[in-house]
Amino acid sequence: MGEKNVPNVIARPPLIVLGTVIAAFALDYFFPQGHMARTASGLRYLSAGVALLCGLVLLGSAANEMRKEGTNIPTWEPSLALVTSGIYARSRNPIYLAFIIMLIGLGLLVGSDWLFLLLIPFVLLIHFGVIRREEQYLLARFGTPYANYVSRVPRYLLGI
Repeated sequence: MGEKNVPNVIARPPLIVLGTVIAAFALDYFFPQGHMARTASGLRYLSAGVALLCGLVLLGSAANEMRKEGTNIPTWEPSLALVTSGIYARSRNPIYLAFIIMLIGLGLLVGSDWLFLLLIPFVLLIHFGVIRREEQYLLARFGTPYANYVSRVPRYLLGI
């Protein structure tokens, strides 16, 4: 389980989000594409607002469930309880889904072609560098209850 009894994630997830945003903005500045900016702005802004709102609601719901169960949210602190209620009854990783949805919303809002392209490495990094490592940690920490949870709740949504 590691010295500190925390998941051995590749980096703190909020830093991965921030790094993705900074990289996208830098690429937009130095290598502008402009495809996104040419789309209908009204529809783009409406879609951005919906995505950002959905992401924030999902993030808030997940954080609220974790607080109710009395466990830590950051990956650099130990998990104190297995959360399986609320949004966690539908997805094992709602916080990471919220990050993806909010990145999509931000990409739409600012018209960033690069942010959409960087979603691919972001998702791969989160999946392999964070989620898979968290799953190993949670299985070691909670054993059979976590294995049972994994068997009935999809990693993301809709059986994925």
